Amino acid sequence: MDMQDNSEIETVTSSQYGIIEAMYDAISIMKERLGPYSILFVFSFLLKAYAIYNANLGDMATDMKIIEAAIVNVLGAVFQSVLILNLFFFALNDLDFKIKKVLWDIPTYVFFGFLMSLLTVLGFALFVIPGLYVMYFYMALPMVAILFDQEGESNFKITKTKVSSLGGTYAIYFVLTMIISGVGTIVTNYAPGTGIPMGILYISCLILTLVQDVMAGLVVALFNKA
Repeated sequence: MDMQDNSEIETVTSSQYGIIEAMYDAISIMKERLGPYSILFVFSFLLKAYAIYNANLGDMATDMKIIEAAIVNVLGAVFQSVLILNLFFFALNDLDFKIKKVLWDIPTYVFFGFLMSLLTVLGFALFVIPGLYVMYFYMALPMVAILFDQEGESNFKITKTKVSSLGGTYAIYFVLTMIISGVGTIVTNYAPGTGIPMGILYISCLILTLVQDVMAGLVVALFNKA
């Protein structure tokens, strides 16, 4: 009887874990691990600031500068993403942070990120709906591959199962992520050179970095509970 009651309590607790609870956990971890998180925050901000600086060059940017900026942004974004996802995952599961695991995760993250992007492009090439389907159910595939991988289980299956189990909570997260991503693209790629003071753009980057980091912690927390 007690076991049944405990099971019911766990079920209710899990079902009540939503966006607000996950966001609270993410912010709590950022405060508790302020030292390592601060380093990641500064690194992420500098990447965005670098992108803004290069976008502001406009026609003055040489081909070499454009290639250099693209390489720095892609490699930097991958490294930062893997680091911060692991930071939240280790904290949520009371594990010691292991840089060796992070380094091994980078090629895995890149591979599944490329695979997801390729499938999304192919989906949109066929029709809008298949593209949206891939984006919705498999956007978190690279994260799942490095944090929630299970031997003998397909990462595609694990990702879709977790997304499905989260239901409307994940739908809210997905919409918020699309909006934030769109704002980020405008701030870093299109706003520079339009006459908006660079100081305003850099301040926007600070806020954007913080919001994106919270969202990273939020999705790790949600998938950790799913």
